[in-house]
Amino acid sequence: MTKQTNLISLNKLIFILFLVLGFTHCNTNKLTKKNNKNYIYDTKIKDLNPEFFVYHVAENESYLYFKILTKELLYTRENSEKPFESTVKIKYEIYKTEAGKILVDSNSKELIDYKTSKDNKVIVGRLPLKIAQGSNAVMRVEIEDVNKQTAVDEIIKINKTDKKSGQYFLLKKNNSICFDSYFNTKTNLDLESEMNQNFGMEMKVFYRSNKIARPPFSRDNIFLFPDTADEIRPVTFVNGKASFTMDSLGSYFFKAKDNEKISFVFEKFNTNYSQIENYLGMVEPLKYICSSAEYEMLQSSENKREAIEEFWIKIAGSKGRAKVLISEYYRRVEGANKYFTSYKEGWKTDRGMISIVFGMPNSIFKTKYQETWIFGTQNNMVMSLSFSFNKENSEILKNDYQLKRYRSFRNQWYRALETWRGGRIYTFN
Repeated sequence: MTKQTNLISLNKLIFILFLVLGFTHCNTNKLTKKNNKNYIYDTKIKDLNPEFFVYHVAENESYLYFKILTKELLYTRENSEKPFESTVKIKYEIYKTEAGKILVDSNSKELIDYKTSKDNKVIVGRLPLKIAQGSNAVMRVEIEDVNKQTAVDEIIKINKTDKKSGQYFLLKKNNSICFDSYFNTKTNLDLESEMNQNFGMEMKVFYRSNKIARPPFSRDNIFLFPDTADEIRPVTFVNGKASFTMDSLGSYFFKAKDNEKISFVFEKFNTNYSQIENYLGMVEPLKYICSSAEYEMLQSSENKREAIEEFWIKIAGSKGRAKVLISEYYRRVEGANKYFTSYKEGWKTDRGMISIVFGMPNSIFKTKYQETWIFGTQNNMVMSLSFSFNKENSEILKNDYQLKRYRSFRNQWYRALETWRGGRIYTFN
């Protein structure tokens, strides 16, 4: 294979990354996912990646909204006379508590979608829920692709006690329902609420640089969310509708004027969340394995594509091995964004840093205020490595876990970096 052919092949892989790299609920108590594995974050590519949220419309009326991508479904047909079709089964069970013993409601629905063109589309629908006002519950929802014979399920906590909480509001962009709370472009959004018709909210905006995580052996420096917002804007609901704009990077906190609790939080990130849109987006996550001089060179380079290629080829030793490293490294970046995003992009967080450099652990133990990641052989101090993440800022943030740092992590950290820089993917085992 010629040098030119190898370079074209590597360029193609990087280009594919731009095309491929693209409200998560998880629970490890008694009511758990049916497909739960050794750990709760599955960063492998799944057959199905549906999204869900609950919306309360009236005291005795609530809905489960779902979104399915047709590109993830399998379409078949009996013969050439009939169209290609896909069958999807959706079912849920609602329990009074996480113990999963007292069933409150259950339902199922079968959807048949016909493929009329080569274009991919999004299927959005809803199922009615029987939840009385003033109650909380836990729901397991499952979606199955009948043709593929694969299914995924999620655990969702339902709050129908506080009318100013997030499940009483519907978020829309350009009249389309939003399933996510993270955005990466200048965004005009609309809020709707059937049970909150005419009232005022405050939108507190916090602007930050969102620095990336420091090495695990550095000095502890817990980030505490500031008490004072950089800006406060009024958001007024008239007949159950309000509009607002997310024009700057940062966190947007919404709170009813007569309520001290935060109703919901939206985040505005740069354009490389969650899909890598440009070569600068490929440079930034390399800070974990680059020297300061290399990182400065990559950032200042006029031709970032060429600089990135040279960096990976240099540490890999060949274009073929560089492809493997590129694919795995940015797969880990994507997984970090999917699971660990909070007030900053997931790859910048402590859990994101560890998952990118070390990979995912063999086991995760999760409590209300802590996660413990164990690499290697559990209960063997010589053959294992353990990281503890404490939940911080829990009054206002749902997914902020910060690492308990120790100097003893230094050797393991540099061993992992040496592995990456030696042209090999690092895994603890």
